[in-house]
Amino acid sequence: MLIGVIKETTNNENRVALTPDTVQKLTTDGIRIIIEKNSGFAAGFSDDDYRLCGALISDSPQQICTTCNVLFKIWAPSDKECSWLANSPLVIADFRRTDKFLCQTFRAFALNKIPRVSRAQNMDILSSQDNLAGYKAAIIAADYCNRVAPLMITSAGTLPPLKFLILGLGVCGLQAAATAKRLGAKTYATDIRPETKEQALSVGAFFIDSVTDFAEYDVIITCAGNLFNSPILITPDIFKSIPQSTLLLDVCGNIAPAISSPNILRKYNIPSLIANSASTLFSNNLYNFFRLIYDFSAQNFNLDFQDEIINATYIGEKAND
Repeated sequence: MLIGVIKETTNNENRVALTPDTVQKLTTDGIRIIIEKNSGFAAGFSDDDYRLCGALISDSPQQICTTCNVLFKIWAPSDKECSWLANSPLVIADFRRTDKFLCQTFRAFALNKIPRVSRAQNMDILSSQDNLAGYKAAIIAADYCNRVAPLMITSAGTLPPLKFLILGLGVCGLQAAATAKRLGAKTYATDIRPETKEQALSVGAFFIDSVTDFAEYDVIITCAGNLFNSPILITPDIFKSIPQSTLLLDVCGNIAPAISSPNILRKYNIPSLIANSASTLFSNNLYNFFRLIYDFSAQNFNLDFQDEIINATYIGEKAND
């Protein structure tokens, strides 16, 4: 069994699908790994790191695609990369950016379709990456804001804490709220789902049923849905009521695209900004999923489509397997 990893070509993508630690686990179990040169460089992993863990390094992504049995990626292959997959390896990746495989003969598993069940938690790329995105979002907002987050009482005067508002309390929003609270900010959060109130309170945020005055907050972070399926929460009319001193950080595409202002930051792939940590968790998710579909003792795939995780994530004609 040969697993291939190629360098991500999506703009501003610094993550890599496999880290050296995961490569070590796979090679110990008898799996061969081939990785494109410098694939992990932006995430802080050198080619020597991979070699020491048993991986082969190749200069040719085309060669990797044509020879591997399984291709691990962050994002689904590009059109050019698809043209190299003549031998139809199994592709495992996040397919939210494309649906091209739905009309092709390639077999693939879309990790973005992992069902939210307890036994799939260690395979859930959306949860692992959103968790990091929420943490980093609060850090970015605090960094860009021209005021300090916590209450500061000094001999020169007292500085009040920043007031953060988190819109959307999924994994990303809850972590953003928790991190803002840890930074010392006075943190408020809202979501259309009433059951999130208890979750907001558990991370130290004040829950708001509905926001009536956006102007009272120093920082607003929008985390509702995801970039590929997100509601518009800040419309042009709402934005008119928000002072220029308020920093808005759009994580999921919740601010109307037509709005342009220096106090708006649009950061749509935050995990790439912390590529080392994000790659580590993504790689672990991949490894745990691969363990589900591959029988290491028999050195063969075990695609049981009665399994709800396998059935939900598979792209291809199941009758042909």
